[in-house]
Amino acid sequence: MDKKRIKTELLVHDLKTPIAIIEAGINSLMNNNGRDKVSVERQIKILTRMLRNVKIAKGLVNDILEVGRSSQGIVNNARLLVCELLTPPMVEVFDLTDNSVSDRINVFEDISSLSKSLSERGIMLNVSERVWGKEVYLDPRKIIQIFRNLLTNAIKYRKNTIDIHVDIRKNKSRGEILFISVRDDGEGIEKIYHRKIFENYFQIESEREDCLRGHGLGLAGILILIEDMGGRMYLESGEGEGAKFSVILPLGVCSIC
Repeated sequence: MDKKRIKTELLVHDLKTPIAIIEAGINSLMNNNGRDKVSVERQIKILTRMLRNVKIAKGLVNDILEVGRSSQGIVNNARLLVCELLTPPMVEVFDLTDNSVSDRINVFEDISSLSKSLSERGIMLNVSERVWGKEVYLDPRKIIQIFRNLLTNAIKYRKNTIDIHVDIRKNKSRGEILFISVRDDGEGIEKIYHRKIFENYFQIESEREDCLRGHGLGLAGILILIEDMGGRMYLESGEGEGAKFSVILPLGVCSIC
């Protein structure tokens, strides 16, 4: 299967989350149907969540059309803060898994408050205030898609905790790079599967499906996105050791900045 088709299928795959959240919101409002009084504040929260995910779905559809228009890896860099790249996918993921968290993420004024709230849900966010507020020049839609899929997988396979590290580092050959790692404490991935796991629709024997089912399409797709931006992804894992996915992305140079 070619890269263009994998990227398209990844975007279609990612559409399932906003559609599920919109559907859940509609059902929540309709199921009451006068039987219970839903406060105006709660209605506004539900509708705000639905509207947010309508916008996400529209963005994914536009990305699908963009992939269809070109056989090349299109990179649309923009100047954004690191927090503006990583907060949206966290909101998206928690909209589906724990909307009480997603409703609070955007209101935190500093990284320490956000980290404290996430730690209560077993998610350890390790990033300095300097990096969180650092302006970078990267493709925001690709970063969001990459981080969304890594975080979704980690939540799916964790036992108790997830560790997220974000940093900006110096690299001799690449200059400044954005480093992101996501580690879960799940069953892990045996080393014999480390290369295969990045193949699209990779199937393994039934006794391992509980640990690896669902990894294939997401990892195959985001690996292509990372390569489009000149980056790399690494996997550290062993059976019973959890899985850690690390991404390094060279920070782009804005010629008009």
